[in-house]
Order: sequence, then structure tokens, then C-alpha cells
Amino acid sequence: MIRNEDPRLAATRKLALETALSILQERGVLAITYASISKAAGISRSTLYRHWPAIEQLRNDTFKLAAFPPNVAPKSNGPLQADLTWILSIPMDSLNETAWGKVAPQIIAAAAIDEDAQLVINNFMRDRIANVKAVFTAAIDRGELDPKAPIDNLVEMAIAVLYFRKYIAGLPIDQKWLDTHVESLCQLAGLKGGSSK
Repeated sequence: MIRNEDPRLAATRKLALETALSILQERGVLAITYASISKAAGISRSTLYRHWPAIEQLRNDTFKLAAFPPNVAPKSNGPLQADLTWILSIPMDSLNETAWGKVAPQIIAAAAIDEDAQLVINNFMRDRIANVKAVFTAAIDRGELDPKAPIDNLVEMAIAVLYFRKYIAGLPIDQKWLDTHVESLCQLAGLKGGSSK
């Protein structure tokens, strides 16, 4: 028999994670400590230790909270250019306007040295990669794209450039840029009949 979590424990856990997310956004990953959460949320340190025996567990649960905005199923009505613009506008908006955009660089950095953080980012990206791949696959099914198109490479380029442009190059990602990016992807994909505006 599965037992439901005590609502008070669930509420305390939720408050602690929301507080940790706020600290992460305002001061960075290293500022997430038992002491900082206890002070900001009014939760005793011993309670925090019971929920998260290691601070890394608490940080990774905070990463998960930031990294898992609702996953949106891809629409693939066509044409490819419209579908790509729609599906890539979701991470673009997320990077520009949500908590994820503020904490993504920290989670990526943590993933370089922490297996749990790497798992968080890998799981997050797995769903997004599948969504973009579904858009390309639908274009093949509609006869809009050659079945030999290098879909996996195109998917990586579609998503990775968003992060590179924003966090490495320090350049804006906006609708004008997205339109150019999608047009380039369609050209690289070898779209039959040229642009599909």
C-alpha cells in the first residue's frame, strides 16, 4: 500500500525548495546552504537535514525545480519552418523570461563536476531534443524533407546554438534572430522547394 506524504512535510519541503530557488536566482548555487534556507524560510536546520542529508541533494532538487518547466508536446502541422519557429520559441522564451534562464549556466557548470546535476540537465534536454526531433521527423513524413537529412545533427544545432549565443557569446536571442536561425536550419536540412514560410 502506497502512503501519501504528510501534507505538513510536503509543505515544508515545498517552501524550502522555493526558498532555495530564490536564493539560487539571486545569489548563485554556492549560496544555497542549510543556514541560508533556514534563515530565509524559517525552517530549522534539523528539518532541512532530515529532508536532505547532504547539501548537494538539496541543490540538485532545486536544480530540478528550475529545470523542469512544463514540457510542451511538439506541434507538427507544417510547414517545417513554422513548426521549428514555434518549438524553438519555447526554450528561447524560457531562457529570456523564466527562472530557468537565470540558473541554467549554474546548472550546466555544476553538471561538469556533479553526476546528479548532470543527470538533471540530461533529463531536461532529453525531452526538448525529442520534441525538436519530432518536428523534423514530421517534415520527412510529409515529404517536405529528404529522409536522408542529418536529423540528429540538425536537432543539436537547433538547440545548442540558443545556449551558445546567450551564455557563451553574450548575444541576444530574440524573434528576429530566431527567424534567421530557423531559416538557416531549413537550408541546412535541404528543405525541398526552398524556404517554407
